[in-house]
Amino acid sequence: MAKCNGCKKEVSEGKLCSLCIAKMISYHDGDYNDENDPAVRLYHETAAKMNSPKPSSDGCALVLFAIMSLSAILAAAGIGIGNFIS
Repeated sequence: MAKCNGCKKEVSEGKLCSLCIAKMISYHDGDYNDENDPAVRLYHETAAKMNSPKPSSDGCALVLFAIMSLSAILAAAGIGIGNFIS
């Protein structure tokens, strides 16, 4: 059986038990404030991961755009030369 990521009790499916999920939702809504609870600590860890800056992948998109533009320019030049010759 799998173990809950919050309280480490055995769960049949998923990675969190329903109690830990309920505690995390209640903490987010301001209804629960036990900072020492494992579910609340897991909530903070998850929130920190989600708010951390992601590495930019704009360079890959720029290279892909340049390759596609170059092939389009070469194709247009080939069509233009073909029309000019015939």
